[in-house]
Amino acid sequence: MNAFATLIGSAAIPPLLFARRRGAAPAVAARRGAAPMVPPGGGDDPAGALPLFYPDDKPAPPATADSQRHATGLVAALREAREPAARQALVKAQLRSIGFEWLGYATMETRQGVLRPVSFLTSHAHEAWARRYFSQRWHQVDTRFKDAPVSGLPLVWDLESLAQSQCRQPMQAEAEAVGIAARQRMLLDGLEAAGIRSGIFFRLASPGQTHEFTFISLLSGTPGRRWILDGAVGRALVLGLSVHEHVSRHVQKPGAALDLDGLLPARTPMSATQQSILESLLRGLSDKEIAYALGLSSHAVDYHMRQLRRRFGARNRVQLVSAAADWQP
Repeated sequence: MNAFATLIGSAAIPPLLFARRRGAAPAVAARRGAAPMVPPGGGDDPAGALPLFYPDDKPAPPATADSQRHATGLVAALREAREPAARQALVKAQLRSIGFEWLGYATMETRQGVLRPVSFLTSHAHEAWARRYFSQRWHQVDTRFKDAPVSGLPLVWDLESLAQSQCRQPMQAEAEAVGIAARQRMLLDGLEAAGIRSGIFFRLASPGQTHEFTFISLLSGTPGRRWILDGAVGRALVLGLSVHEHVSRHVQKPGAALDLDGLLPARTPMSATQQSILESLLRGLSDKEIAYALGLSSHAVDYHMRQLRRRFGARNRVQLVSAAADWQP
């Protein structure tokens, strides 16, 4: 544990951030912090929605005085690097020095016990793998989301330990268990095919978001996990926290991305469901009426409404209706 003590002292990390919960039974620890697992979904299930993929290529709006505080180390280097390629090179060099090839940075939210993807930073990731991972909805059966918070420390994993974790899942109805097991085998096969065999996985709070969390995953093609010693874990944490602070303070995320006129978001095309919801808003329909008209659940409508507010930078329904009036498909 000396490596973690050194890490906390050198990186000014709050001592409780990665402290092991002493005296707490696993079930209690799980209720306090574990990300829930999600059953297989389909259609308009919000848990199966794709995250908004974005690169580190747009500076955030002018920062507050607090966020302008003096930065050191990699955080300062990332802020001073003017070009996205320079920032990517900095992170890539740090990754390689520890023994990793890629860094995934995903924002997820929990609503009614369901884990849903929100956004994903592509600049330092294995982008082809990330897009396949979410398109296949493997986050719904990925036990790392459950295991990492329970441990109280970052999860060091390899393909073997991931398979063992899958076998330790609670008992379920036979049909559901068979479907989940099949998808988990596909996840393992997909990791192997993508050249990903080990890594470190941990969760951080998303600043200012009560139900949102940031999951950081360092990935390596090296088999096994015995090579990931305390020193590597400590350096991986410093790297992940540095990227987290840089993205949180200095990168314009999809929810705030605007086009040159400052009216509409510059991001991926809107889904047909969200287009229909916008059209329903313009007709003055309530959420319940929209759900009935489009054949969606109330949870699905709530999810898409929140995503639309993110997309248009609207804080409430009135602002969203106003933005929808300017929207053109």
